[in-house]
Amino acid sequence: MADLNGVRRGGSDADRGQLLLVGALSLAVLFVALALLLNTAIYTGNLATREAGVEGTEAIEYTSASREGAVAAIESVNRRNDSSHATLSSALRETMAAWDDTAAHHRAVNGDAANAAVVGTTNGTRIRQREANRNFSSVGGAPDWTVVDGATGIRSIRFEVNATRLKNGPTDSFRMNVSSAEGTRSLSLYNNSTDDPRALIDGPEGTSVCPAGSVTGGTFAVDVANGSIGGASCSALTRLDDTSGTVTVEYDDGDVGGGAYSMVVNGTSSSLSLPGLASPGTDDPDWTDALYGASIRISYRTPQLEYTTTVAVVPA
Repeated sequence: MADLNGVRRGGSDADRGQLLLVGALSLAVLFVALALLLNTAIYTGNLATREAGVEGTEAIEYTSASREGAVAAIESVNRRNDSSHATLSSALRETMAAWDDTAAHHRAVNGDAANAAVVGTTNGTRIRQREANRNFSSVGGAPDWTVVDGATGIRSIRFEVNATRLKNGPTDSFRMNVSSAEGTRSLSLYNNSTDDPRALIDGPEGTSVCPAGSVTGGTFAVDVANGSIGGASCSALTRLDDTSGTVTVEYDDGDVGGGAYSMVVNGTSSSLSLPGLASPGTDDPDWTDALYGASIRISYRTPQLEYTTTVAVVPA
């Protein structure tokens, strides 16, 4: 049927239907293409994230290993040397360079470039008594004395205590006082009524008593950093080196305690007050130069990652 102008209406309806069909097909193709593109983008993003995560994990692991290596190197250098800060710093750099050569070779197998180098050191002073049969008095024999004054930090406090020298009961027993802006914390060492060693830790947090785990050959160890006495856990001990500001260490009643001990403080001998100590190597107790800590620059590079950081390393 035609209209007045002779145009067939049926043909127009068919054309419109075809156009709608073509348009719908075009939209379907477009939606499929968009879906494919979106899925590809999501997959690529996830893959990149996973790859970056793996590379980041390896860099973090290398940084942790470098820190542990530096801690061991500082402890080793301090233990093996009784020399100047310059010599100690040089020895640390050489030790870390040797460690880095081995570590870098291991990483190179995976195609990674890694490096850890000492870029700075913090000078300190080690205070020690090597004579295990001596009491804890000053070099002049004073039982109550100042071990160090003017330090800005203290770490690595360790005792090898002669249990037979200790007094029975905490009253008037040997006591070490560590004073700083955090307050004064004290460590008292004594035997109980059955001659079993005890550590009493007193401070702003309260009072704790810890028995020694074992006594071997008449001696037992007190390790503040590890929080242990005679191998047994004593977490209260770790409060002793929690300091800030200026640090002063004093011994009271050193004549009723004895054995060997050592500690490292932040500060050089010229900036510290060390009235009860002998010059290095002349007598017990004495002081020596030491490294308190160091700064390590770490870099880790792969085709996908470039990571560089500087970490401060201070042994416990």
